[in-house]
Amino acid sequence: MPSHIRPIFSRPRFISRFPRSFRKTGIEFLFVFLSLFWAESLGAQTLIRFHFESDEVGKVPSAWASRDPQNMAKVYSIQEEGGNKFLHADARAISIQFGVEKKWELKDFPILRWRWRAWIFPEGTDERKKSGNDNVLSVYVVFGGWPIPQAIKYVWSDTLPAGRVLDSPHSGKTKIVVVRSGREGRGNWVEQERDLLADYRHLWGESHANPTARGILLLTDSDSTRTHAVGDYDDIAVVTK
Repeated sequence: MPSHIRPIFSRPRFISRFPRSFRKTGIEFLFVFLSLFWAESLGAQTLIRFHFESDEVGKVPSAWASRDPQNMAKVYSIQEEGGNKFLHADARAISIQFGVEKKWELKDFPILRWRWRAWIFPEGTDERKKSGNDNVLSVYVVFGGWPIPQAIKYVWSDTLPAGRVLDSPHSGKTKIVVVRSGREGRGNWVEQERDLLADYRHLWGESHANPTARGILLLTDSDSTRTHAVGDYDDIAVVTK
């Protein structure tokens, strides 16, 4: 994988909804008001959501980018299965970060959710070593400034146990968190959820920190082991608790 996180730029997409106003009386008014308030509150919980349904099959998603635009399409593309579109990654002895830049306050939107599916694991991996630091699937959240920002890297590891936390062998500013381990479940969609604020405070020992996230990166890579990695990503969202 790359020795540090590189800046990636894109334009986020937003959807706004506004409830219709209408008059009611008594208990009926109260019931309708509370129902609408609750529904709109639920809608307002989501800051970022990528489900790739509006993107073209066979192309890279329009909102995402890489510092290697000539080669990113060799790894990442939109695919469709059963009426559902998702981001497919196929990396042959290559490492290309792929992401979207978006700032948000973790104290307001601390929860990251996503789905992923592993197909082919790179062989001979060991995230503790530079020579084995490849992953079938990984999701970064980036903080701080350039040239070397802080980052949390959530990985599906082939060898390290779930729950393991370690510094990246390339940079102590990137903390690796193993959220899933081994090849059980290969070929199936798996849902994940992390409390980013709690993870950040724990990883950097700052119990009252309120960091600002800068963006999300995805990385399916196999350059360190010179092998092959294949996986899928979908339904990436940043929400309130």
